[in-house]
Amino acid sequence: MPYLFTCPHCQTRTEVEDEFSGQTGECVVCGRQIQLPDFAPQSGNAEGVNAGRSVGSHGGSTPKRKRSVAWVVAAVMMLLIVGAAVIAIARVGGSAAQRVRQGRERMASIRNLEKIALALNAYAADHGTYPAPAILGQGGKPLLSWRVQILPYLGEEELFDRFNLNERWDSEENQMLSYQDMPAVYRHSSSQGWATDTVYHLVTGTGTLFPASGPLGPKQVLDGAGKTILCVEARKASNWTEPVDVDAITAGGKINSTSGSDLGGVTEGGVCVVTVDGRGHFLAESTPAMTVNALVSPKGGEPLTDDVLD
Repeated sequence: MPYLFTCPHCQTRTEVEDEFSGQTGECVVCGRQIQLPDFAPQSGNAEGVNAGRSVGSHGGSTPKRKRSVAWVVAAVMMLLIVGAAVIAIARVGGSAAQRVRQGRERMASIRNLEKIALALNAYAADHGTYPAPAILGQGGKPLLSWRVQILPYLGEEELFDRFNLNERWDSEENQMLSYQDMPAVYRHSSSQGWATDTVYHLVTGTGTLFPASGPLGPKQVLDGAGKTILCVEARKASNWTEPVDVDAITAGGKINSTSGSDLGGVTEGGVCVVTVDGRGHFLAESTPAMTVNALVSPKGGEPLTDDVLD
């Protein structure tokens, strides 16, 4: 049975199932520590006491010795019950707090992806297409990531102007900037504050929005803006300015596999993505590879249900 609980910090009112009665965790809105009250009275103590009284109370004729033994037995049983309850609550409370933390991280990642999608779409509105995965130098050598290219559309014009677009991402000048001024939108909430790696990547390759022939634009998305993935989470070991992304062929439509080359590897149970329409979603790791491949294709014509991303 759900009970209405009000966070004492942010005053948010939420319904909480009575199975979480008395547990501690983090508020899903403000993130501060909360203690859930005991929603229902515990009947174990009263039952134990009544049981103790009933043993050896036959009209006062039972000897004191038997009455004492009965009280000892009742006390031992009560201690065992309380001990088991404490262990059970600790286990359930720990898992509940973990679920709350994972939910908050998932929502924070989706918000980051939606901000990145907004910047990518603003860039496409000005240039007709999305940015290329890499800023290229002479001879087509990749120098810097698209994440640097869209900095002005994230309100980071000054930082963008400080980058040397004719040098590699790991040149002394550019690398110093990446260490000092990483935009918060590129940092996952589970990352350390000093880290410069990012988990937000494009999906590139034949049949995607970012083929080798050049990036497409929103107007070339024929499968529907709400059914075409624009940016994803992926556990790739890369600095946020490094031109590294997810290759669709290598990923093979897999989520959270052990290969390290697929989508995910960041969020428990699946992957956070954002579609061309700017909406963030969570794809469960059980999603068939065929469905994932259809979602990264902008004009493949693959049949997808309307609720595939709900």
